[in-house]
Amino acid sequence: MMKLQSHLRKQRPYSSLLWHESQAMPGVRYAIRRVSLAQRIELTKRVRELSIRHEFLKAGDVPDQLEGSLADLLVQKLYLEWGLAELGGFTIDDQPATIEALIDKGPEQLSDEIVAAIRGEIGLSEEERKNS
Repeated sequence: MMKLQSHLRKQRPYSSLLWHESQAMPGVRYAIRRVSLAQRIELTKRVRELSIRHEFLKAGDVPDQLEGSLADLLVQKLYLEWGLAELGGFTIDDQPATIEALIDKGPEQLSDEIVAAIRGEIGLSEEERKNS
């Protein structure tokens, strides 16, 4: 008896989300978006606009430096809004944690961890990270 081989290739699954277990808060899980070409273009443009607008201020006097620091925080917020898809395993003020609640009232240590994971996923170079 002859065996017929199918010429169809096995389908490879791809998930657009990447789940992480938090190191900052054990038991908390979060999903970040995997970057596509279109998303990379959009995010790069948005980060660039914020960075250019505020970069020159970092070298100025104290009020200007504060404005530059604000730009850094706005870029972090942008990364969270853009790259964080889901949160699980904790509540904020007895409500299920959402992205908005994390930004508004959540632990900064967790936000920093998630931003680092997002930056790692999008593969920013060291120079790009300095400018973001």
